Amino acid sequence: MASSHPSNLTSSPLDQGHSDKLIHKLILTHGHSNLTPRSTTRGDSSSSRGSDHTSLGDQPGHSGTSSPSEGTRRHAPTSHRTGAENLGAENLGAENLGFDTSELPLHPGLLGHHDEDETAYGESLNDEKVIIERPIYTQREFDEGHEEVLHGKHRVSRFIRSRVSKCECSFACVRRSVAHRLPFLAIMRDYNFKTDLIADAIAGLTVGIMHIPQGMAYSQLATLPPVYGLYASFFPVILYFFFGTSKHISLGTFAVISLMTGSTITKGIKARNLVPTTFNRSVEVGGNVTFELSNNSEEILHTKLMLAMSVTFIVGVIQLLLGVLRLGFITVYLSDALISGFTTGAAVHVFISQISSIFGISTGKYSGVLKLVYECRDIFQNLPQSNVVTFIAALICMLLLWIVKEYINGNTKVKAKLKMPIPIELIVVVMGTVVSYLVKLEEKYKVKVVGEVPVGIPPPNLNPFSCLSEVVSDAIAIAIVSFAISVSMAKIFANKHDYFVDANQELLAYGICNIVPSFFSSFVSTVSMSRSLVQEEVGGKTQVTGLVSSVLLLVVLLVIGTYFRTLPNCVLAAIIMVSLKGMFRQFLQLKTLWKISLVDFATWIVVFLGTVLLDVDLGLLVGVMFALLTVILKSQRPHSCVMGQVPGTDLYKNISVYPSAKEIPNIKIFRFDSAIFFANSEFFKTSLYKHTVDPYDLKKLRRKLKRHRKKEHVYITESSNSELQSGETGHRTNDIHLTIGHPADHHCMRTSTEPSRYKQATALSDIVYIIIDCSMMSYIDAMGVKVLQQVG
Repeated sequence: MASSHPSNLTSSPLDQGHSDKLIHKLILTHGHSNLTPRSTTRGDSSSSRGSDHTSLGDQPGHSGTSSPSEGTRRHAPTSHRTGAENLGAENLGAENLGFDTSELPLHPGLLGHHDEDETAYGESLNDEKVIIERPIYTQREFDEGHEEVLHGKHRVSRFIRSRVSKCECSFACVRRSVAHRLPFLAIMRDYNFKTDLIADAIAGLTVGIMHIPQGMAYSQLATLPPVYGLYASFFPVILYFFFGTSKHISLGTFAVISLMTGSTITKGIKARNLVPTTFNRSVEVGGNVTFELSNNSEEILHTKLMLAMSVTFIVGVIQLLLGVLRLGFITVYLSDALISGFTTGAAVHVFISQISSIFGISTGKYSGVLKLVYECRDIFQNLPQSNVVTFIAALICMLLLWIVKEYINGNTKVKAKLKMPIPIELIVVVMGTVVSYLVKLEEKYKVKVVGEVPVGIPPPNLNPFSCLSEVVSDAIAIAIVSFAISVSMAKIFANKHDYFVDANQELLAYGICNIVPSFFSSFVSTVSMSRSLVQEEVGGKTQVTGLVSSVLLLVVLLVIGTYFRTLPNCVLAAIIMVSLKGMFRQFLQLKTLWKISLVDFATWIVVFLGTVLLDVDLGLLVGVMFALLTVILKSQRPHSCVMGQVPGTDLYKNISVYPSAKEIPNIKIFRFDSAIFFANSEFFKTSLYKHTVDPYDLKKLRRKLKRHRKKEHVYITESSNSELQSGETGHRTNDIHLTIGHPADHHCMRTSTEPSRYKQATALSDIVYIIIDCSMMSYIDAMGVKVLQQVG
């Protein structure tokens, strides 16, 4: 019954189980929305070249192809007939549609078209129309004369054999496998040291300078000392050089992922009831016992490190498994609107978390529902205890950062004259450290500073195995969000510079870049948008840029790191706040989303509010569930409409959208904009009856008419002599003629007092055929076939 081409029509009565059949034919079409047979024939009546017949249905198992016996003719210009008339010419009955069925015109887009052959023969289609003539097949008729290939059916044994046949053990196979898993081999093989090395060195130094302040600042978001942010900016970058496929992304710390890691750590600390406490400790020196003040800061730090390294290890394992199983496609469920709303909501969390450092006050650590509400409450309660020096220092730093980023680095005229962006973050960090050391901000004004920064590379440890069971649920969310952000940035640069990024290989790279560094006190790393953009803007060519930035970070870790001891925390908070400008600008997307898609607009709002009011991980869960719900609803209740012909053309449009489109008398053209499957099969049936005619309502109306026949002087005559010729099928059908009034009048008397049910009955009786446009149906499952049989 299903058709795969506009010219393949299957005709069957609607609701065959019912006695009253006002709808005589139901026709299924599959093709373009204009419902015109797209057969192309070029012929010449004066030559014997033969004819080439091309159709959209020229595929195995598809009907609509031209038969060898088809003839072609070229006619002088005549009035163009519509696609619906063409469809119904042979199956609908010529008498009812009122035209000759011997000619089927081509699609109008082909009329008036010139090509080389026609020019050679001196023919112009501007003055002529090409007409083809051939039978209209049903699917069964076409299958009888043509062998069908079961291209859609796969057997397990065939699938296994095809996979096994691709397996080979040879040196070439091993070499291809190694080259695929280690992309840097291909990059270094084609590396031009004369041109690429200088560009990568400049970009690497620029990005490395950005790594230092951002790594230290974002480490605070993870509730860890600043040096651990430098570790997260060092180890993953080196590993990505060997396993990554993107040439322009900068791996390391990122605000949203650092915040999510910090949220996980906060939950673990809260579950253990660990709070900073000060107590007296007895110390025996030379037989004398003395008491000194002590605290549990080392215990808290050790617990934080265990939680941070555990979540980093699990994130890496999840990403590695997804890459091995080739599940990189899962990010398609995170739409751009969802990611944008989520990152904007997370930016609000980041902004609120840094207010306490800007004012130099202390607030509680919270997690879960209404986390931001409690933090804002503490901020307002403690504002009277603000440190004025801390606030002034932060304000000056934010002002400098804003001016340089907006009017120098962000100014296209000025930026064109600079060889590299001004590293204002590093300048602010150095200035803040020097001023704090000279003025002694910590001792005199109680300004909180970074404190001791360990020198050297941390030794490997087994902290990642300490708290695995506690962080699995949080690690899943972090792994997916990290991969979605990273691979999105990688694909943006790949499209811009015309190279390929393998999502599954990227998953493997991100997994390795989190598993290995977790043993060296590094927390979760991901791609930074700001650093990646700078790396591409200053001319970075390959992943060698990451190696150069790692060398600079190594120097900082081994030599310079200890000099940052006097760096005020408010300076790092200022850097974080100013860097959030790009995320907050995502609010401007709402105007565009409102115009393009209300569903995407609603998704953005829901995930943003969920992230702000609940928590980062809960907000992401709410957003994903809402996005999936919209997909389910759109597939379960897709759009459907009645099509009408645009006068003067063979185009068929939605009559509710285009008022100029007019319905063809006695015909309803119904379009269902989705596949028909178990979830929407009943909705398809309901929509079809709603837009055309419901046989159950007709049955009820007939019973009511019979009951009121004498009272309202209504009689129903069933004329068995009225016949409809349906093309070449030769079916005889009965029409039900409803006459309202006195039988002696023998004509329809329509008055203002006429009951509405009679008006409805006479209107519905005009529908003779229903055409179902199947062009939007990608597939039909067993339930869909069952429903089509029911309505057929």
